[in-house]
Amino acid sequence: MNLIFINGTMGAGKTTTARALQKIMPPCVFSDGDNFWDMHPFAVNERSKRMVLQNISAVLSNFLESGLFENILFCWVMHEESIVKEILSRMPGLPFRFFLFTLTCGERTLTERLAADVAAGARSGGIFARSKDRAARYDEMLSCKIDTDGRSPEESAALIAKAVRGEILLLPYKATAYLTPEARAIREEVFMREQGFAEEFDGRDENCLHLTFYKDGEPAACCRCFETESEGVFAAGRIAVRKLFRGQGLGRYVLQAAEECARRRGAKEMTLSAQVRARGFYEKCGYAAEGAPFDEEGVPHVRMRKTL
Repeated sequence: MNLIFINGTMGAGKTTTARALQKIMPPCVFSDGDNFWDMHPFAVNERSKRMVLQNISAVLSNFLESGLFENILFCWVMHEESIVKEILSRMPGLPFRFFLFTLTCGERTLTERLAADVAAGARSGGIFARSKDRAARYDEMLSCKIDTDGRSPEESAALIAKAVRGEILLLPYKATAYLTPEARAIREEVFMREQGFAEEFDGRDENCLHLTFYKDGEPAACCRCFETESEGVFAAGRIAVRKLFRGQGLGRYVLQAAEECARRRGAKEMTLSAQVRARGFYEKCGYAAEGAPFDEEGVPHVRMRKTL
């Protein structure tokens, strides 16, 4: 059995995506966390929070224990990792595979979706600030993130289905404003011990978005990205995949995730400094070389750029 959680801020498209997913992954049952708050008068306090979490866990547990479903879908905002852990801690000791997918989108897309909901009377005007505030909290959550910009709910659902079936690679990762110990260890392993670079860490690390990827619970890859002095231009770098996980397409996935993170922050272009020997890989990912090669610690590099 697969227990599939879909989270994201209000307006990310959770319910419509889950409904689309339910149709293509039978036998499947779906529950929306908002339904557990359908009360009047609406009251959020410690007692009501505890009751809702207990009810959610009880319903999901019953679905698992029934043995009727191969896929159990649950969607909710779940903007704090502690909420996910609290629900899972109440689940029975039955065997199931757990997946957490976070739906993301750029600020413009989010605003357009929420405005449509407000115009239809489905939401109040205060939703804009609340949703934007919560959207930023998902970066540091370890989850498989799906950018819904330019994707229909059916397309997002198809990606989730393929990932659950193992047909495509979607790794959980977290994006932090600080260099995680796991990312530091990966860069030391790949760039310093394997490739012999001495000056791996620099002051730029303090002002980057650091992405750390995991496979089967193990730190597998990392990269960083940051906005350059040119408006709308971001740079990616320090893309590293541990030897144990190479040959599985992680490098391309890491780069794509960095591009999506940058795009949500307003990036129009992405640049990077590639080792000349890896130029072919980046060209396959849509990058074009600019200027003549240059030297970094005795290793030839070339500047490359891609329009996002």
